[in-house]
Amino acid sequence: MPRRPIAWLRDPAIWGAAVEISKLRTQKASGGEADLDGVIRRLSQEVATGDVRLPSLPGIAVRVQQVLDDPRAPRTRVAQVIGADAALAARILRLANSAFLNPSGQPITDLRHALTRLGNQLTRCTAVSFSLQQMEFGAGQADIQPRIRELWRQGTLVAAIAYALARETRAAIPDEALMAGLMHNIGRLYVAVNAPRRAIGGGEDKAWERVVEEWHPRIASSILKHWKFPAAIIAAVVDQNAPDREPRGEEGLTDLLIAAIALQLCVFHRELLDDTVTARAPFQRLGLGSAESQHLLVTAADQIKALRAALTI
Repeated sequence: MPRRPIAWLRDPAIWGAAVEISKLRTQKASGGEADLDGVIRRLSQEVATGDVRLPSLPGIAVRVQQVLDDPRAPRTRVAQVIGADAALAARILRLANSAFLNPSGQPITDLRHALTRLGNQLTRCTAVSFSLQQMEFGAGQADIQPRIRELWRQGTLVAAIAYALARETRAAIPDEALMAGLMHNIGRLYVAVNAPRRAIGGGEDKAWERVVEEWHPRIASSILKHWKFPAAIIAAVVDQNAPDREPRGEEGLTDLLIAAIALQLCVFHRELLDDTVTARAPFQRLGLGSAESQHLLVTAADQIKALRAALTI
């Protein structure tokens, strides 16, 4: 009996991805060594049948989320859960002592004090980001490791920019903006691991990238639903490629994420700022023109650098 798609993949957009990927498969020219046909066929079948091999969050991230979701759990209990993983505890202390959260430079050595400094949402975000970096994405595929590291660096940069934007504009909760930034390219990570770019060559590479660009937010949506992320974060990640969408109520987080993604190149190339800002409606809705964006990137530069460093091993 044919296997039925699992419920969370009965999304027309996901099925559309399968259709588009299948169309791309037919464009492959005969001959050549690149196994593009096999890669596309496998990925399209996974998406269409619901056989998407979603990784589970490591146990420590699940336990941290559970204890933070318990309103009766005291801070000492949260510290006990995190303290059971020495590496995560060290990451929490490192973030609490960063210039981002501790500009005075007074050392914080007590884990409970560090957790108070971070707050629940930033603690949750740190646990998830730490856990993702511990997962063996692409294990045994040395040639795609640079791509995986690149995607993570992009995620931490977008997250730091989104956090700074949220604090400046108050259009969304900063910790949610941070998490949305970290997760915005998790769909690309899935594709990078399950359909390595080494299998794609020549002009087909550009065609493949167009498909990935269009559909990676939908794949990310499935992953984040599987990981039980908040609906607002999932919605922002899904709509990250839709700057001209019709706003549906409170969507400040989506606009923040779109703006943060657009500004990541401007952090290093300020000459791109005018064209980046004036071309996108989310900046208008956030009340950010070129001058305001320039001011934010200058004044928040140290904060962005410190937060990005704290989110990276």
